[in-house]
Amino acid sequence: MSKKGIAAIVTCVALVCAAGAIWQDAKPIHWPEGTVTLRMAQTSSETGAIGQEMNRFADLIYERTDGKYKIEVYHNGQLGAEIDTIEGCQMGSIDISVVNQSTLGNFIPEFQALDIPYLITSNEQADKVFMGEIGQEFLDKLSTVQLQGLGIWESGFRNLTNSKVDVNSIDDVQGLKIRTMENMIHINFWREMGTDATPMAWGEAYTAMQQGALDGQENPCTVILTNNVAQVNDRLAITEHAYSTVFLIVSPRTWASFDEETKQIFTETAMECGIHEREVNRQMDKEAITELQEQGMTVTYPDKQGFIDAGAALYEEWEEQFGDVMSRIEALAVEGDEDENVS
Repeated sequence: MSKKGIAAIVTCVALVCAAGAIWQDAKPIHWPEGTVTLRMAQTSSETGAIGQEMNRFADLIYERTDGKYKIEVYHNGQLGAEIDTIEGCQMGSIDISVVNQSTLGNFIPEFQALDIPYLITSNEQADKVFMGEIGQEFLDKLSTVQLQGLGIWESGFRNLTNSKVDVNSIDDVQGLKIRTMENMIHINFWREMGTDATPMAWGEAYTAMQQGALDGQENPCTVILTNNVAQVNDRLAITEHAYSTVFLIVSPRTWASFDEETKQIFTETAMECGIHEREVNRQMDKEAITELQEQGMTVTYPDKQGFIDAGAALYEEWEEQFGDVMSRIEALAVEGDEDENVS
């Protein structure tokens, strides 16, 4: 056999071995001829800023990889609750998931510090935290629980809704049955406020509010609007008690199947989309309050200091557990930050 023939055989064997390695790391179903199909999931509405940006992200990835990677986007919990999609990423049955920072606190305790009420008081401070060094550190922590962090997008400042009473002060929330996320910071805060705080997946919460088993919930205004909360709650209180983000997480199996150029495309596109999503979300959030009023919701602006004072004892506990990161986040606030909120 000629030298050229031997070289061709060696090249073919090398290609087959490389393909076999990729096949082992990635799910076989993801390697149809020419195009790799990935699944990306979230539990909220497609019409919100996050949902819109997920669709845009998928389009940009397809374009920038010359059609090699096609992302199928699943909204409204089609692939399960957030914990399900996180576990799906860990196991490799879901490629990319967009999940709230609060849910990740069930996997990495340090994430709970990000949910401490009134720790972040403005969009400017939030950007310094999540688009800077602290945000990157939290993305890096995901590797400790078999996840790859891709980016951090905005959900926004959370507000309280209910179907029972106009909330003008801390006294008005006493006894309300409030759905919270499955996160101990949120649960303990609302119980300290005097509510009957009930952790529950979002898909179950809406039905519970329809049936009267729950009085209300708390979420950013865009989420309240796009998930039709006004149909089950007619009161909105602009409490802005916590700032929420969503983390884009990738299955390590999927990430390992990417070459370096593909990893760079995914990372840079996630960052670009994150900046755009924040702009869209903040504009939508302002418009959402007006739209919710038009849908019949009564909007109130309770005194936030009453909520802060009521949670003072919890702050002492949280500082013992999360003092370092709390100090670093507080240091990024500037005078007058509280005036820059969505309200």
